[in-house]
Amino acid sequence: MKEYRGLIVLGVAIVVIMVPFLIFVAAGWPGDRNTCIDERPHDGCFCEHFNRADVIHGAPGVRQPVNTWFNLYAIFTALLVACVVTYDRKTYGVSTSKPNLISSQSWMADLYIFAVLFLGLGSMWFHASLTAWGGTLDGMSMFVYAAFLIFYSVRRLWNNAIFFWIAYLGTIVLNTALHGHVDSLYLILLLVAGYLAVEITIWVKTGKPFGGSVATGILWSLAVISIVLATVFWKLSQTGGSMCDPFSRFQPHGLLWHPLAGLMAVFLYFYWRLADEPVEVESGLGEL
Repeated sequence: MKEYRGLIVLGVAIVVIMVPFLIFVAAGWPGDRNTCIDERPHDGCFCEHFNRADVIHGAPGVRQPVNTWFNLYAIFTALLVACVVTYDRKTYGVSTSKPNLISSQSWMADLYIFAVLFLGLGSMWFHASLTAWGGTLDGMSMFVYAAFLIFYSVRRLWNNAIFFWIAYLGTIVLNTALHGHVDSLYLILLLVAGYLAVEITIWVKTGKPFGGSVATGILWSLAVISIVLATVFWKLSQTGGSMCDPFSRFQPHGLLWHPLAGLMAVFLYFYWRLADEPVEVESGLGEL
C-alpha cells in the first residue's frame, strides 16, 4: 500500500482543496476585499478584469476566470510526480542500500506532491475571490513550496526528520504571518536565496556541480529557465504592464506565469530524483 501513498495523498488533497472552493464559488465569498482591487490604473489584482461590486459584496462566482482556472494545471503536474513516485516505490521498495531520498519510502516525496499541487490550487482561492484571506492562502501556497526547496535540500545534507518538520512548518507559519505586512516578493526571494545557498553547498560537498551528470545539469537548468521566464511574464503582465490587457482572454499571468512555475517544480523533482546524494541515505527511511 505504501507504493501508492503518493497517489492517495494527491487524491485526498484535491478533494480537501477543491470541494470547499467549489462551495464558495456557488455560495459566495465572505471576508474583506483584497487591497489590490483599489490599485490603479484600472483595478489592480494582476490585470484581468473583474466586477468590483461582486468583490465588495462577496457574490458567488469566479472574479478572474483565466487566472483562476488555469491553475488547474497543478493537478496534472502533481499527478506526473505522483505517478513517478509510485513507479519508483514499486520498483525499488526498500531493498536497495542507497536509495535517493526523493525516491525512498519517506514522506518527502508525498509532501512534495502536495506542495506542487497546492502551488497552483492555493492560488485559485485568491483569483476566484479577490479577498484578503484568499491572498493570504495564495501566499501560503508559495511559502509551502519555496520552504520545501530549502529544507529538503538541508535534509539531503543532514537527514534529520525532526529538524526538517520543525524548520519547514515554522518557516511556513512565519512567512504566512508576515504576508500582508511585508511584500511577498521579498519573502519568496529570501527563501529562494536560501535554497540556492544550500544547493551550492551540496555541489561543493559532492564535488559534482549541478547534480553530478549532464542529465541533472540539464534538468536543473530547465527549472531555472522556467522560473525566470515565468517571472518575466509575471512582471510584464501586472496591472499597467506592457502585456496587460484587462479585457483580453489572453492573460499571461494565468496562461504563462502559473504553468511555467509548475513546470519548474516538475523539472526540480526529476533533478532531485537523479542527483547524487551528498550523504549516504539508509534504506527504509521510515515514515517521516
